[in-house]
Amino acid sequence: MLVAMQSADAFELEPFEYAPAPPGTTALFDYIVYGDDMSYHPVGGPTYTHDTSLTEAVGITRATQFFALGPLEGLVEVLQPYGALTGAHIGGTSYQDSGGLGDTTLAVALWPYKNPTARTYIGIATYVTLPDGAYNATHAINLGSHRFAYDPELALHQGFGEHWSIDVTGDYILYGNNTNTSAAGGAPLSQHATVQLQGFVNYAWHAGLNTSIGYEGETGGQQYQGGAILSAKTEFQEVRFVTSYPVTPSFQILGELNHQFQAIGGFKQDFGLTLRALYTF
Repeated sequence: MLVAMQSADAFELEPFEYAPAPPGTTALFDYIVYGDDMSYHPVGGPTYTHDTSLTEAVGITRATQFFALGPLEGLVEVLQPYGALTGAHIGGTSYQDSGGLGDTTLAVALWPYKNPTARTYIGIATYVTLPDGAYNATHAINLGSHRFAYDPELALHQGFGEHWSIDVTGDYILYGNNTNTSAAGGAPLSQHATVQLQGFVNYAWHAGLNTSIGYEGETGGQQYQGGAILSAKTEFQEVRFVTSYPVTPSFQILGELNHQFQAIGGFKQDFGLTLRALYTF
């Protein structure tokens, strides 16, 4: 069995991320991400709940630069996860921990249409994840994936009235092959594309406080090795609750609680917590 894990989903967004900052703005993000997984749901097999767990404790450092290219605005950014996946058990069988640096992600985004008066922003982005994270071919669980990933993304942020807004984002994630595995004959690990959908309904209170309720779902991502179908894929559905507050005009804090109510092909995250600090200058 090979369980493909990533320290954090670089393609997961928070509310208002497609409401752009002015060109020339630099934004620095620091995330703390915690996940408590208590069951494992393989493809086409029984669900494991007894003596089954995984703890995800990771961080992400993210640096973003907003720019203007004539009338077109955009951003470039780099995301670097780090941390550990620990305490992995499936049906009483223990697996090695994995820690260190995760896979680095580079991204560029553009806003082909924006209307600040109507608070309408349409954005497109491309993420490229590099195979440079902590990885051991003999381990079932790894912080890094030892393969490239490519993610084109389309997003909409739309305001309604004085207080309400929505965010909707769609991704089509493509995976390169992992050619460094412990399979007999060195068969590469391959994976079908994943379709990802994220959405938030946001309410802006007084003094800059924002609250959001959101949904994230992924489907597809079936893994193969040497022509054989594996028990792993990337398919889940999740509900998210987010609150953010600007401590100062240039410093914002954000907290998120989330819960996966369905998962196929991997661990199911019963409880997730994300804390984020954002500083702009």
